[in-house]
Amino acid sequence: MVPSRFRNDPALAKEALSMRSWTLLLLPLLLTACPKTAAVATAGAVAAPGAEVLTVSTTPDGLTEQKVDLDRDGKPEITNYFRERTDAPRLLLRKDTDLNRDGRIDVRAEFDDGGQRVKEQLDGDFDGRADWVDHYIVGKRTVSEVDTDFNGTFDLFKYYESGVVRRKERDSDGDGRIDAWEYLNEAGAVVKTGKDVDGDGKMDVREQ
Repeated sequence: MVPSRFRNDPALAKEALSMRSWTLLLLPLLLTACPKTAAVATAGAVAAPGAEVLTVSTTPDGLTEQKVDLDRDGKPEITNYFRERTDAPRLLLRKDTDLNRDGRIDVRAEFDDGGQRVKEQLDGDFDGRADWVDHYIVGKRTVSEVDTDFNGTFDLFKYYESGVVRRKERDSDGDGRIDAWEYLNEAGAVVKTGKDVDGDGKMDVREQ
């Protein structure tokens, strides 16, 4: 179970989301729930010792849906979605994970036909809405969208180069337009900032 302090303290949950430190607390489940690539789970075997496949069915769009119960309480914590192939092992396209066992999806990972992760959605405060979305190209993270105040709108955008954040854009007043920019070097230090002071979504002030 997720520690109660994360469920009952929104401020702490926010910090946990921003630092993503809760992944360390839930590492055993995450290792099963979110393999680095879909190739880890294409064969369909249950990775966690003692886990049980509860149901296998076909979705309206023709995917195989597999529900997995990790702790044998009769409720699924993981739902896998596979595409069956006649000339190769079935391919994992999506994996949904219920980290705190409340019946709602907390992590959704999506994969391409090559087994590379293309998108991952995280619900850090367990309210049923994604608060952090990572986008990947060829398995490498390129953009993160973050809802820092858990109001349902993304207000922080991080852009990566070679796995390192090189630019951050923020909507600090919640009007849907970027009004603050940060540029970082390879070591993660801020080297340049910018601000939109007149609300037109364009940088007006730049500081080195």
